[in-house]
Amino acid sequence: AATPAPPRNRLLAALPPETLRAAVAKVADGRRDAPLTIRADARATHQSVVTAMDVAARLGFSQVNIATVSEQT
Repeated sequence: AATPAPPRNRLLAALPPETLRAAVAKVADGRRDAPLTIRADARATHQSVVTAMDVAARLGFSQVNIATVSEQT
């Protein structure tokens, strides 16, 4: 079965960790072996990326990628 695409353009990192955890768990639907990509642009704080990585690890994701997003003007 194909893995559904994650929601795009969501500012999930601005959420409290508990809310972020619930949102990621809902989208993952139990598929902890699926790759998870954390996207961040230049405005993302280091702490928000670390928090997202921590949430992913605590949920049991083993394939976590970080992608930078260039700002287009």
